Amino acid sequence: MEVGNLIERLQVYFPLSLQESWDNSGLQISPKDRFIKAILLSLDITKPTLNEAYEKGCNLIIAHHPLLFSSTKKIDKSVYPFNIVYKAIELGIGIYAFHTNLDIADDGLNDYLCELLKLNGVEKIEDVKPVRIGYLNNPMDFYEFIEYAKERIDVGLVKFVRSNEKKIKKVAVCSGSCMDLLERMMKYDFDVFLSSDLKHHQAIFARENGVNVIDATHFHTEKFSKLILRKKIEEISKDVKVFISETDSLPWDYK
Repeated sequence: MEVGNLIERLQVYFPLSLQESWDNSGLQISPKDRFIKAILLSLDITKPTLNEAYEKGCNLIIAHHPLLFSSTKKIDKSVYPFNIVYKAIELGIGIYAFHTNLDIADDGLNDYLCELLKLNGVEKIEDVKPVRIGYLNNPMDFYEFIEYAKERIDVGLVKFVRSNEKKIKKVAVCSGSCMDLLERMMKYDFDVFLSSDLKHHQAIFARENGVNVIDATHFHTEKFSKLILRKKIEEISKDVKVFISETDSLPWDYK
């Protein structure tokens, strides 16, 4: 299958028109060849990702996070991400990103998280596009819900703010860095907001305004993007060889 044909058909599910204004979803680097040899699906693109793609015979990486986010006036091939750009071009490997358009789209990442958490009656929140709000079958104590969410998302550690004694029934969900939406979320009714990248002042805002929040990490709320893309690619063509990256990992350690 031609690269352009596959991308065009994936964009039917996850159109670029859905992406946030600050985002850079889409083509990052053109592959050398028109036809797909094999695809590596990843969350991020690092040196290990590129090496993995080359070793597995892939000439296209489809990632969730764009390699290039903003314009630059200097390209230094010894510094990330430009070292990846140089190496990818040298190896003939193309790079494409489905980012916030994948988060926002129907049957995209946030709908997937809601399915993992077994939420019912899920609603899209139009003025905070990525957010979904749904209901648990049975109310849970806050700490019970934390353990439930950790198990369902498969994350070992979370950080949180428990600012009230509510039972958890109505859950707001947003993959990735959505804690900056907290203030806009205040007009909606929910018992806990599960997202990631909770900052110091956002935590104070949540505590002082009676909002329960759980930070399940950027990595663990978005690692499922690869599974969503694999499913769609397999629906489009059974002949395209697809690999799930084994080198994706948290970019920090705990001690």
